[in-house]
Amino acid sequence: MQTGNKAESRHRKIKGSILALGIAVMLVLAGCSSGPTATGTQSKGPNDELTFVAIFKALGNAGVTAAKKGMEDRAKEIGNIKVEVTAPSAPDAAAQVQLIESYVQRGVDGLMVSSLGPSVCEAINSAMSRGIPVITFDSDCPDSSRLTYVGSDNKAGGQAAGQLYAEAVKGKGKQRIAILTGVLGSQNLTERDQGFEEGLKKAGVDFEIVKTVPGNDDVPRSVDAVESTLRGDQSINGFFFDGPWPFLVEDSNLPTLVDRAKSGGLTVVAFDTIQPEMDAVRNGLAYALVGQKYYGWGYQGAQVLDQIVRHGAKFDSVTATGFDLVTKDGGDGRYTPDEMDALWQSYEFKETPLLPPTK
Repeated sequence: MQTGNKAESRHRKIKGSILALGIAVMLVLAGCSSGPTATGTQSKGPNDELTFVAIFKALGNAGVTAAKKGMEDRAKEIGNIKVEVTAPSAPDAAAQVQLIESYVQRGVDGLMVSSLGPSVCEAINSAMSRGIPVITFDSDCPDSSRLTYVGSDNKAGGQAAGQLYAEAVKGKGKQRIAILTGVLGSQNLTERDQGFEEGLKKAGVDFEIVKTVPGNDDVPRSVDAVESTLRGDQSINGFFFDGPWPFLVEDSNLPTLVDRAKSGGLTVVAFDTIQPEMDAVRNGLAYALVGQKYYGWGYQGAQVLDQIVRHGAKFDSVTATGFDLVTKDGGDGRYTPDEMDALWQSYEFKETPLLPPTK
């Protein structure tokens, strides 16, 4: 009798194990059937509220403000979208990675990221593998699994800056140029610098890039970098700023640059077209500005994420939004400082919602 009881007990245990295994398999299959779509995210309906988060490199500048408004405006037009905007307290890749991971843990419906470097790209891959759709803007991670880059083509913008510089120095001989950058290694800034050199070469400018100095996306450090560079080398007759930093303060903070530029011994072309920079063009400190469509970052970012999450849309690797040019006299598709000022005062930037390409 004991032997029979033991056999029955073993049979019951085996049957129980098989049943448990079957349930586990069914749960796994059920999980797979409701898992991420081909675009990397859960499909949501028009009445589901979505949460989209934009993660910048840093906060506190006009470009971020414009992008936030653009994102909020498009979210309101679409409906049922909650928008959040954040950034590390200082431009730090490790802190940005932590932010991404925290939003993945929360299970938000989509992320927009302006990348601070390779470790951030890895965090994007991790988010995508866990079913959170990620797009990039401003600073791309082209080798990551992000779904698309929404923004200006930074290399093309750099090329435009190089061509504008060539226009300004025509007939002035060899150019010894310094470059001011933000955080060394940032994809967007590297592309701008490469494009700038390509634009100079295409225009036939005889030039040498003397040095590249970082300001770490910090205004005081950038001002110091420019001033010390000019004081340390009198032969420098050109500067390319791949961001706006030195022109976000009063001219009095840049005495060496002001003296050299106003005497005709220094040509400056800078990236970004935010409102504080307009005086640099008006006052003859900068020949031209090349700017991204900051409002469009947010507006088109919300649009693209909604198309992906709600409609399963697929976009090309780059979703280009174009860029703006500002020169003192404007014309030929360029803005004057006053015209660009008016846009910043009204925030009446015009954007048409982008749709996925038709195949």
